[in-house]
Amino acid sequence: MKVKMYSVYDSKTEAYLQPFFMQSKGAALRAWVDTIADNKTQFSKHPADFTLFEIGEWNELTCEFNIYKNMLSLGTALEMARAATNPI
Repeated sequence: MKVKMYSVYDSKTEAYLQPFFMQSKGAALRAWVDTIADNKTQFSKHPADFTLFEIGEWNELTCEFNIYKNMLSLGTALEMARAATNPI
């Protein structure tokens, strides 16, 4: 089974945070929105500074990594916070 890999880019430090793994993009987005909603996190305090990226996949059966050549941006914390407070 393949598991998606994600990382958050911090534009102020110009570095990616430690990657994390989720079963799907939907699960990653839900966790991202929940983290942004927590007023104690740096993501909620400085939402324009952080962007979530899908960076690859990991195969649990073979222990193989597939790192994407072109990472997929899933949005900034600011965009996610706005979307969560103003659903379509």
